[in-house]
Amino acid sequence: MNGARPGMDPAASVYVHVPFCETKCPYCDFNSFALEGRDVDGYLDALCREMDARGVPSRPPTVFIGGGTPTVVEPHQLDRYLADLVARFECAPTEFTTEANPGSLTAEKVAVLRAHGVTRVSLGAQSFFAGHLKTLGRVHSPDDIERAFEMVRAAGLRVNLDFIFSVPGMTRREWAETLARATAMEPDHLSCYSLTFEPGTEFFVRREAGRMRAADEDDELFMFRFTARYLREAGYERYEISNFARRGQECQHNLNYWWNNSYAGYGAGAFSYLGGNRSGNERGLGRYATAVRATGSATVSEERLIGAARIREAVALALRTTRGADLSEVSDPALAAEFLATARRLEPLVRRNGRLCLHRRGWALADAVAAEFL
Repeated sequence: MNGARPGMDPAASVYVHVPFCETKCPYCDFNSFALEGRDVDGYLDALCREMDARGVPSRPPTVFIGGGTPTVVEPHQLDRYLADLVARFECAPTEFTTEANPGSLTAEKVAVLRAHGVTRVSLGAQSFFAGHLKTLGRVHSPDDIERAFEMVRAAGLRVNLDFIFSVPGMTRREWAETLARATAMEPDHLSCYSLTFEPGTEFFVRREAGRMRAADEDDELFMFRFTARYLREAGYERYEISNFARRGQECQHNLNYWWNNSYAGYGAGAFSYLGGNRSGNERGLGRYATAVRATGSATVSEERLIGAARIREAVALALRTTRGADLSEVSDPALAAEFLATARRLEPLVRRNGRLCLHRRGWALADAVAAEFL
C-alpha cells in the first residue's frame, strides 16, 4: 500500500480532516460537527477509500490531523485511522501533529498517538478562565488543560497551546495572566488568535442581533501587541502573525502552507495544493462519503494557479511570516518592479537582507498588507 500514485508529489505534506467535536463551538467556522449521532466508522471508511483512490504522498515531511477534534473519537477508532494513514508512508514524517481538546484527551489516546509516530500535539486550551471558556462554548475546564498537557509531556511529545484573546468581557489583565500561566508550563509553541466573528457562526448571529458586543478595538490591539512583547521576553519568538515558538520548535507543517509548498488534503472540506493545482473536497459528511464511495473522489472545486497568480499568492503568504518574501525569486521583472513600488508606499514593510518583511509595529496590519500583493 506504500507509494504515491502517478501525479502525486511523494514529498508533499499531508493534511487529514477529522471533523467531529463534542459540541460545535459558537465562534467556530471550521468544517466541524458535533459527534453525537454521527456515523464515525462510515466517515473513516470513506476517508480510507479516498486515500486508496487518490494515493498518499509516500515521503511526507509533515503530517497534520485537524478538525474538529481528531482525538474525540474512541481509542479504537483513533488507532484505526492512524494505522491506515501510517501504512501508506515509506518513511516516518519528521513532524506529525494532531489537534486535541483538553477535555476529551485520555492517557489511552495519548498512548495510541505515540504508538503511531505522532510527535506533536496541539491543545485547544483557549483560556485559563472558566468564564471565558463558557463564553466560547468550550467543554473543558482550566484544570483539564494542565492535566492534558502533563499527559502529552509524559509521553515525550511536543506541545502547542492554542489561545484566543479579545473574548467579550476579557480584560487586559486577564490576558496577561493567561500568558503568564501558559509560559510557566513551558510549552514548545504557542498560537494566540484574536476572536473573530465569522459569517455563519452563532457568534456572528448574536453580534448582528445586538446580543453580543465585540471587544473594544483598543483592548484588542493592546492584547495583540502585548502578546508579542511578553512572549519574546519569555523565549518565544514570533515566526508568523499568530504563532510563537522556542528556537527550532516552529510548526513546520504550517510553514509549508505559508511558503506555498505542496500538500495533499483528505477528508470532508479538505484542500490540496499539488503542482500549482488547488482543489477542495465536498464539505458535507454525507455528500463527501457518497461521492467517495461512487468515484473515489469528493473534489468539488479546482483552480489552476500559474504565472503571475501563483507568484502573487506566494508573496502574500510569505509576508505572514517573519522570514518575509524574497523578491529575488520573482522571475517576472515587471511583477518584481510592481511589488517594489507597492512596498515603497506601504509603511509597515521594510527591506531586510534582500527580503520584504513586516516590521514589528506592522504586524497588526499583516492581512491588509498581504492583500495588496494579490
